[in-house]
Amino acid sequence: MAVSLAVLTLGFSISLSGRGIAGGINWAKVIYLLPYTAFVLLFAFLGHELAHRQVARRLGYYAMYQADYTLLPLAVIFPLLFGFIFAAPGAVVISPFRLYGRGDERRDVFFISAAGPLSNIAFAVLGIALFETIASQFWWFFAYINAWLALFNLLPIPPLDGSKMMRTNPAMWLPIIAVAALLVLWLW
Repeated sequence: MAVSLAVLTLGFSISLSGRGIAGGINWAKVIYLLPYTAFVLLFAFLGHELAHRQVARRLGYYAMYQADYTLLPLAVIFPLLFGFIFAAPGAVVISPFRLYGRGDERRDVFFISAAGPLSNIAFAVLGIALFETIASQFWWFFAYINAWLALFNLLPIPPLDGSKMMRTNPAMWLPIIAVAALLVLWLW
């Protein structure tokens, strides 16, 4: 998780600082943004992945984070070349069998998949509340990154969380992605 967090921090900082190589990257701004981005991603990325893991474990599955070293470099390459981030650094891998108890597998897949984006939505709402209270641009940044990660992960594209949620319970997936989209639009 530490490698994924470091790469995502660099990728987000590059993405937020410029328009890729064609538009010029402001490296001083990248360096300035690194600690802020790292702090936000501690909540946004780690919170997202730990939420998946905890819900899976609570439902009786063995679960652990596994970095995807083929997609992880894209988190830096895309911002360098195009100015936007493609964030798929890895995933929580869940055992195909429950370790204890019985349950509805479709329901379990939905809840495990929804846990990550819902944690980002909760952090986005917290960031908005702090932004409205304290009026610090940092909390807008915190809210925006969390809302964006929620929306991205809710897209119905495999292997993202949204594809699993839509496959197992589209009626529950739709209002969750709508909330994430509204948060991103409101913060835009």
